[in-house]
Amino acid sequence: MRKKTLIDYTGKEFNSIKSNLENHARLYYPDSYADFSESTFGSFMVDSVAYVGDMLSFYLDYQVNETFLDSAVEYGNVRRLANTRGYRDNGRPAAFGIATFYIKVPANSSGLGPREDLLPVLKSGTEVGADNGTRFVLIEDVSFSNPQNDIVASSFSSVTGKPTGYAIRAYGQIKSVSLFRVEQEILEFEKFLRVKIGTPAVQEIHSVYDSEGNRYYEVDHLAQDTIYINTTNPSAMSDGVPEIIKPKIVKRRFVVERDNNGTYLRFGNFNDNDLETSDFLDPASVSLKMSGKKYITDSSMDPASLIDNSSLGVGPSNTTLTIMYYQNSSDTINVAAGQIRTVNIPVFDFPEESSIILRSGIINSVEVSNEEPIVGNTSLPSSEEIRQLTYAKMFSQNRAVTKNDYEAMVYSMPSSLGSVKRVSIINDPSSTNRRLSMYVISSDASNNFIQSNSTIKQNIKTWINKKKMLNDNIDIYDAKIINIGFDYNVIVDPTYDKTMVLNSVSLIIESYAAEKMYIGEPFRILDVMNMINKVKGVADCQKITTKILTGANYSNSFASIRDLLSKDGSYLMCPTNAVFEIKFPNKDIKGTAV
Repeated sequence: MRKKTLIDYTGKEFNSIKSNLENHARLYYPDSYADFSESTFGSFMVDSVAYVGDMLSFYLDYQVNETFLDSAVEYGNVRRLANTRGYRDNGRPAAFGIATFYIKVPANSSGLGPREDLLPVLKSGTEVGADNGTRFVLIEDVSFSNPQNDIVASSFSSVTGKPTGYAIRAYGQIKSVSLFRVEQEILEFEKFLRVKIGTPAVQEIHSVYDSEGNRYYEVDHLAQDTIYINTTNPSAMSDGVPEIIKPKIVKRRFVVERDNNGTYLRFGNFNDNDLETSDFLDPASVSLKMSGKKYITDSSMDPASLIDNSSLGVGPSNTTLTIMYYQNSSDTINVAAGQIRTVNIPVFDFPEESSIILRSGIINSVEVSNEEPIVGNTSLPSSEEIRQLTYAKMFSQNRAVTKNDYEAMVYSMPSSLGSVKRVSIINDPSSTNRRLSMYVISSDASNNFIQSNSTIKQNIKTWINKKKMLNDNIDIYDAKIINIGFDYNVIVDPTYDKTMVLNSVSLIIESYAAEKMYIGEPFRILDVMNMINKVKGVADCQKITTKILTGANYSNSFASIRDLLSKDGSYLMCPTNAVFEIKFPNKDIKGTAV
């Protein structure tokens, strides 16, 4: 009886596999194979088998690593795994802010105000442009008849001295995207149809209609058959509430999918256009399905899926889809104050009785500007950032309770509402009314810290209100910016060139400074010293002298080095409502060699 062959399964790389093959041959084939010299054909065959084994082992390990979020390396795989765990991929972020619109309107017959029949509404979808080529879209209607608008006389009669025209100033929310339109012909019905609409940079789907006029609604997942929409409140005059929210059943729906090649719409699996459902859901029609049992078991209720239907949505067939979507027209979307000056495509709505000739004059008079910088974090999240945001999303369980929950919610806010670079939550010292203070900071086009504008902060407040604890009160503030720099002295090994060593240290320091710090994070002087000491050619980092920088290009500091430096001089303490920033590493960090 032949003995069982002993095989070593621990060898996974070239040298180990080759050594195991040679030992196997010496042990089991000592008489028939003895060709182990380096330059023979037998050695070539052993090397070839070891080479193939090494490659197979590598790709097997690589593929296994790419199936887990913790170990995945490729950006597409990280994003795909994150999506399966609840992370929402929102495409390339958009800058978000407030635009100021001006028009000139003729005065009324008395000269004491503009003509009310000529006061228009600037509709959402109006496109404006900045000096750097970035295009913005108005996302809300701007009414020039609003009594809160600023109105000043702009022209006067040379005879009577009365005003003949008025200038009106109004405000509206804009975001840095352009509206694109694509049409897609759909022939035969296909379950879970997937339609490509554009690049991975698509920021938001505006609308999807088929040629019959049916609208398709975006949902988080195809099993979700109910959305919530704002509808006109018929009792608005009496109760002061202009709109109410109602659940709406949507049989035609889609989800948005993204990968490295593009953005796609995924439709449902049902092809019955005669599906009978009403527009709005009657909660009284929702009943508990017992499935023939004479007892009732505990059943969870999903408010996003209220109708008893096995369909995952109605997909299109024999029609043409008209898809409107938003996408950034430029990667440089941040603009300084006063840089938005052009109204590219104005969309006005005038009262029906207004004069057509006078309308043209008002349309031609429209001007736009931005009083505040429009900023946002324009870069796509890295693989590691997606990983951490996914963990936070999983642990938050769709509600906000802890400090980390609130911070994760702000970071996961849809990019169409604006974005922040850093956020931090701290408890109120009194701890009597569960009041929380949230500090936020944004970044400009140069990736330097800048205060978030009022629109972003208002959107954050609205975003977290839907999932925060009922008795949590949150105040949103701007984090204060403390610009710092430092000088360092190093002793260079006599066998190395001082200039070369200083250049190496500068590269390491610049890479360190490029990583923005977090709100409340201390600046650790000892860490910088250890970093410098590891540079080849540095014998010792003698001293690091920190400084706070103020002036025209820096923020106004409210503290001094003496107040922030720890007792042992090993770090700078950062206030909980502030953030350290090395704004210009080439200028703010200086080194000398001894």
